[in-house]
Amino acid sequence: MKKETGILIAGSLGLFIGLGFFGVRKFLLKKSKEYNDYYNDFHRHFENKHQDENPDGVEFLAMQ
Repeated sequence: MKKETGILIAGSLGLFIGLGFFGVRKFLLKKSKEYNDYYNDFHRHFENKHQDENPDGVEFLAMQ
């Protein structure tokens, strides 16, 4: 095998490994984003849900 052929094979192999690594990373980040989009608000129990409907504070609502 000539030196140039070895360099081309090594370069193409490195390119494919790099693209594969970034592809797997992007796939896993997408899965993580889908998980976070779904479970993002469960720990806050949708606290901002009613805030938009009535901007008055809790103290005002307690006095009604």
